Amino acid sequence: MHLRAAIIALACLGVVVGIAGCTANGTQRTEGSDTKRQEFEGTAIVLRLGNDSLLFVDRDTETPFVPTAIDDAEIIGIDGATTAPEDLEPGNIVRITGNGIMLESYPGQYPGITRVEVIDEGTPEDAEAYDELVAQLWNEPDPSQPASASLDYTTDLAAVSLMPLTNGYTWSFKEDGRMRTVVADVPHPTQISRDDIPDARIDGAVEATLALDRPARSVSVTRWSEDDIAAAAEKAGSSSDIDADALSGEQVECALVDSTATLTIEPGWRYCVKATFDEGAVNYVFTTR
Repeated sequence: MHLRAAIIALACLGVVVGIAGCTANGTQRTEGSDTKRQEFEGTAIVLRLGNDSLLFVDRDTETPFVPTAIDDAEIIGIDGATTAPEDLEPGNIVRITGNGIMLESYPGQYPGITRVEVIDEGTPEDAEAYDELVAQLWNEPDPSQPASASLDYTTDLAAVSLMPLTNGYTWSFKEDGRMRTVVADVPHPTQISRDDIPDARIDGAVEATLALDRPARSVSVTRWSEDDIAAAAEKAGSSSDIDADALSGEQVECALVDSTATLTIEPGWRYCVKATFDEGAVNYVFTTR
């Protein structure tokens, strides 16, 4: 049974859950008598999209998928030495080990990869056979639109992907040979009703990744207690009347690699991620109430 046969999609929040007992490419490993953590193996060919990001295609099903959070995986080159994701070349054939949980999008997103091993160098010509597929999947971002983002995280039961709220930006782009700058002024993150903010529903601290659709120069993260925001809204009479300056926010550690930011999120907080790009800056807001 293949990677896509080892998952079941749930309708809400883009959640998918691996089915116990299913296998990927006929191979299943079980470790630990208590947790019975399962590992699934499959093989894929390596491709690169127009922004040089990785795309894999399952060798048996010809299903394309994106290896999200691959920076956390062990990457082994053809010589058996540890290498980096950026060293994977189009045409490489790789053996992939992971939890078998793939987000039901197109192309699929596979955040649970733990190991990628090059088993055949292949050739660039092998990758060229997929040029039409790559062209279909890669759309050059509209330069007039601010960068978009998706928040991805995995709990004990599911892998989740949600779109945070874009909450204000300054964005510059060229139009008809002239530079234009658009500024979107919006309420402070604490002045938005929590019902209007995407909710990452978690029971405890989890590591999350914010995937941006283009490389960022820097990222900073601030969070506020949802209990404090609710108390301030009750005192002010509404969320929009909150005195944002009276609420102290906490800075959250965040690591940025190209277009992916990694941070730890915890229940009960409202997060604002500010990402800066060559074109400007964008704020993204989500809650974990």
